[in-house]
Amino acid sequence: MKIAIFISLLACQYTNCTNDTNGYEYATLVFISIIRNHWYIGIYIMRIGILLHPYDEDKPAGLGRTILGFVTGMLEADSENEYIIFVKKRPRENPQLPGKNWKLHVLGEGTFWLDRMRHAPSADIYIFHTPVMPFFWQPPKSIVIALDFAYQYLPTENLRTAIHNKILGFYHGVSLKRARHIVSISQTTKDEIIKLYGISPDKISVVYMGFDSICQLPEEKIDLPRRSGAKAGLPEKFFLFVGVLKPRKNPLVAIKAFTQFYKNNPGYMLVVAGKGGGPYYEEMRKYIRDHGIEQAVKFTGFITDNQLSYMYKRAFALVFPSIFEGGFALPVFEAMDCGLPVITSGQGPYESLEETVKDAALLINPLQINEIANAMERVVSEKGLRENLIKKGREHAKKFSWNKAGRELLNVVQKLT
Repeated sequence: MKIAIFISLLACQYTNCTNDTNGYEYATLVFISIIRNHWYIGIYIMRIGILLHPYDEDKPAGLGRTILGFVTGMLEADSENEYIIFVKKRPRENPQLPGKNWKLHVLGEGTFWLDRMRHAPSADIYIFHTPVMPFFWQPPKSIVIALDFAYQYLPTENLRTAIHNKILGFYHGVSLKRARHIVSISQTTKDEIIKLYGISPDKISVVYMGFDSICQLPEEKIDLPRRSGAKAGLPEKFFLFVGVLKPRKNPLVAIKAFTQFYKNNPGYMLVVAGKGGGPYYEEMRKYIRDHGIEQAVKFTGFITDNQLSYMYKRAFALVFPSIFEGGFALPVFEAMDCGLPVITSGQGPYESLEETVKDAALLINPLQINEIANAMERVVSEKGLRENLIKKGREHAKKFSWNKAGRELLNVVQKLT
């Protein structure tokens, strides 16, 4: 602002505005032009609109954490441009975001709530963290971030879900085609966009996600339920699964593989951490009862990041045989960063995490129970393997951060403006 005033006063000198009314008018016009167009000494200050949704969930899952990570990373990397953070409803507390160059704008709820952006404070470019853009209004410039398209492949439980997925797939395609540019979280997802929607590769950039350093958080102890209803601490040796308990995350196969492993290794347990419910959750419970392993497999329900810090530091290894992750999985990198060996999905029926994990984990086919059980056996019995995975994992995790993701996303934005 001070620079803008200085330039307008400079214009005043050249127009002799002390004695000439037109000179004052010209200086005023220069000042207004500078402010309106965000120019400061040859530097264009962008106004970037970002949709922060979902946000302020009671039990935030991976999508909400990913979106908040991208937003935080951009604000850490950029103190020059202005940001408008759009949310659907007023949060209980304002986001704890870095910097002072952002402001929150509540759009309000309703069927076509995204279309309220038309009448909200304007931005030069808009970023949507899923391929869902306003229905009626077309932003002047927009970037859509694509994570994965699991719903296009995985079986549906009922007709209603199948219809919903068809509509979602159609609207994702519309949004991806309307966007000025697309950011994919992996080459895997980029390939999916090209295959599913026929979009030119030139329109798609790859920006790898970051992750939160969970184990830098203060620990919060967690106790596990016993059959009697009492609580007990974590076992001395246990494998850990982390994620929402849905078919795409594949926790039932992790349980089946552990059951096979457990026959020769009764000193170990499996702890399943994540919120769940419904028929799939009951199927897991039934399998555990039918195989008499209630004392060896424990569910925690939803856990906080502080509780997750406690568990990552005490687990023997992470078992994460997810079927579909878009090429990047937060628990995998959180565990590596914490010094926890990882067993995760390599070549499977849909995709692989090999693109981002490389050789820093044991890669398995997520549908092959024997293969997962053998990987667990290897981590326990193969001399030096666990220590090697810990070392590789820690080094590999250093290559990814939300700050780096934010800087790369900002580079994409700057090329479009």
